[in-house]
Amino acid sequence: MLEDPTTARILAISPHLNDAVLSVGACLAQASRDGAEVLVHTVFAGSAPPPYSAAAERMHAIWGLSPDEDATLLRREEDIAAIGHLGLSYRHGRFLDSIYRKRPDGEWLASPREGGAKLAVEERAPDGDPGLVAEIKADIEAVIGDFDPTLIVTCAAILDHPDNQASRDAALFAAFEKDIQIRLWEDLPYVTNRPGPVELPPGFQRGAPAFVAVGEEVRTRKFEAVECYSSQLGMLNGRNKNMVHRMDEHARKNSPDSGYGETTWPVVRVEENR
Repeated sequence: MLEDPTTARILAISPHLNDAVLSVGACLAQASRDGAEVLVHTVFAGSAPPPYSAAAERMHAIWGLSPDEDATLLRREEDIAAIGHLGLSYRHGRFLDSIYRKRPDGEWLASPREGGAKLAVEERAPDGDPGLVAEIKADIEAVIGDFDPTLIVTCAAILDHPDNQASRDAALFAAFEKDIQIRLWEDLPYVTNRPGPVELPPGFQRGAPAFVAVGEEVRTRKFEAVECYSSQLGMLNGRNKNMVHRMDEHARKNSPDSGYGETTWPVVRVEENR
């Protein structure tokens, strides 16, 4: 992923508190060990005051919290511990997770569905709220101004989630305006059981995937960091599904030597590619 880690400055744009660690935690940890500076900026890390949506109350219950507890505060503390365990730096953004947001008509954006942690999100944020993408882009540009990254990494939004799509699109627009290389990560562990298409904004397309292998010690450190997100582990593992096993199995399918690693894609402008 890096030609010269000793001069690299990597800015990871994470939609939620745990996305970057789950998806590219090993690559980021390895880059830091090799001499790169790494900053994880989480977009949807703002605290919302009650009352909360029924979707938020359900998620709080799944996370082992009371209905009106400030879940984001706890999750930020988990994120600080996880990112610190990987030897990285962090920033937490101001935007509210979709379970705390409302549509322009005043109705909640997310609503609960039957079946555990399943939620229905009524609109795609990039289309339904273009102003949100512009605001996120402005915040990312401010972080770029402070950190001066040589590479930006963010989610591919394989998981069809409005927060992921909005974060990705804002990062793409900011990176290309600032002429900074950008790569997309797989949305792990979700892609292991819910793979889907990646629809980038007009004018952008993914290049060839690159699998970055890491050693056993770095792999172990990543999953130790994931354990810091204690409120999320029951949901991530699911019923009778071991998340680490699923992610190991997925990595082996992409690895030339059956080892552990993570996949990213470069992004190019279609006009340039032609």
